[in-house]
Amino acid sequence: MPVLLDEVDLAVVHALQVAPRAPWTQVGAAVGVDAATAARHWDRLVAERLAWWTVWPTPEQWSATADVAVVQVRPGPGALDAAADRWCALPWVLGVDETPLGLVALAAGDAGLAALAARVREQETDDARLEHVALAQRVLREDSTWRLRVLAPRQVRALEGPAGAAEPLPSSAPVTLVHEVAAALRDDVRTSHAALGRRLGVSEATARRALARVARAGALRFGCDVAMPAVGLGRGVLLAARAAGEDRDGALARIARDPAVHRVAELVDDAPLLVALRTATLERLPELERGWGSAVEVVGRTTVVRARKRNGHLLDAEGRSCGHVTPVW
Repeated sequence: MPVLLDEVDLAVVHALQVAPRAPWTQVGAAVGVDAATAARHWDRLVAERLAWWTVWPTPEQWSATADVAVVQVRPGPGALDAAADRWCALPWVLGVDETPLGLVALAAGDAGLAALAARVREQETDDARLEHVALAQRVLREDSTWRLRVLAPRQVRALEGPAGAAEPLPSSAPVTLVHEVAAALRDDVRTSHAALGRRLGVSEATARRALARVARAGALRFGCDVAMPAVGLGRGVLLAARAAGEDRDGALARIARDPAVHRVAELVDDAPLLVALRTATLERLPELERGWGSAVEVVGRTTVVRARKRNGHLLDAEGRSCGHVTPVW
C-alpha cells in the first residue's frame, strides 16, 4: 500500500506549489503551523522522495520555443521495461506514461519539426515500434501547473504576491538564461540569491536580477511535485477528444481549469485534444467529462498503468522520484 500524506503534509505541498520561495514563516502561517514544523514536514517528504522541487517552462514558453510531439510506442513481448528505460533516459523526452498497450511519451525539440520527427524515428527498434506520432499545435496546460487545492482561498491569498503583467525577456538577454536558471535551481527552488550567483558565476545582485527577469517574463514556473499515489490520486487516464461548435473555446478553458486535469495539448491529429487527468477512482470519469460541456466529444480513453517519467523526474512504481534526467531539447 502506498504511503499517504497527512493533512499538514498536503497543506505544505500546496503552499509550496503556490509560493515555493516564500519564507517558512509565511508558509507556516498560511498552513496553520509554525515555521519549523512546516520546514520539517517538507524536509521529510523530500528525504522519503515523496515530494520534490520543479523548475519548468510555462505552456507559453513551450509554445514559443519548442515543438512538442506525443509518441505512442508499442514494445514487443518482454520488452516493456527496457523500452521504458531507454525512452526515459532521453533528455528531450519530458514525460513517459505506461499504458496497458505500451508507452506514451512527450518529446520536445527546438530545431524544427523535421528534426523532432527524425529524432523520434531514430528511437524505433524491432522490440519497440512507433505506433503513432502526433505533433502539438499548442500546449494549453502541462504538469507543473497542477496543484493539490487543499488550502482555502484565503490561505492561497496569504501566499500569493501581487499579480503583475508578464514582461518578455529583453532581446539582449542570452538565449541560455532560462536554461541556466532552471539548472541552478533544480535541486532546491529556495536557493538563496547568493548561492544562485555562485552557480551562475555572477554576483548576487546579478543573480537576483536574472531570477526576477525570468519570473517576470513568465518563462519558468517554480514549484514542487508529489507522488500521486501518496495523495490518493492513484488513477491516471489519457483521453483523446474533439471540441467543436460555438462553445469550443469555453470548453477548452473548462478542461484546462479542471482540478483533475494536469496536461492538455492540441494536436495535429484526427482527435486533436490530448487530456491527461488524475483521480482517486475511475468511477468519476463520466462526471468529469460531463463537466466540460456538450462541445467536447471524447473518442478514446486509455488508463495510465504507471507514470514512468514526469517533468524530467524518473518515477518508481509508487510514484516517488527515483532520479532525474536534465531536460535538453
